[in-house]
Amino acid sequence: MSIIKLAIFDLDKTVIDSDSMFQFVRYAIRRSPAQLLRLPAIAAHTLLFKLGLLSVESAKRSYFHAIATMTERDLERFYEQVLSRSIYPQAAEEMRKRKQEGCHVLLVTASPHAYAKFFGSLPEVDGVIGTLLAPGADGCGYTSTIEGRNCKGQEKVRRIRRYLEERGLEIDFVRSCAYSDSLSDLPVMELAARKYFINRRVPGAEELRWRR
Repeated sequence: MSIIKLAIFDLDKTVIDSDSMFQFVRYAIRRSPAQLLRLPAIAAHTLLFKLGLLSVESAKRSYFHAIATMTERDLERFYEQVLSRSIYPQAAEEMRKRKQEGCHVLLVTASPHAYAKFFGSLPEVDGVIGTLLAPGADGCGYTSTIEGRNCKGQEKVRRIRRYLEERGLEIDFVRSCAYSDSLSDLPVMELAARKYFINRRVPGAEELRWRR
């Protein structure tokens, strides 16, 4: 078992300046304007989720409905044309700095791994963990159905621990760090001694002000 310094980064509003789920809906509409017809369903499912009448997994299916019509290249273009251009300059610099310090840089997000995985092409990123989507009927592409659990809160912790176990790695708590904009990531923050919240004041953590 190798003990490593881990730098854990959330993705939405932490590494990038927006929520990739909404960016995905806009990308799907630009690619196929007929996706505009999906907006009432998205709004209705969002309301039902907020009222506690619909699970987060079911609500997110509505947002990612168009992914079933996309190829791997379409998703890569989404990363290249939209997501990569949304990266906070400060986040990019922070990831580079942590990599140079010898950290294993890990992005962990509730967004689908189907497109989040392309952040792994960044030289400073060692791994990406995201919500898994079920494959298409022919085994190719993706459906909007979440496979397993939404990668948020305690599920992120479980997925991180599994990732490390599969690679024979163990966290050096004292020398590791975690970054997020969301209080839902408080369980993840407990994995590292150094805690950073982006554009948010949280007791026991340092606030970092990141702007485009």
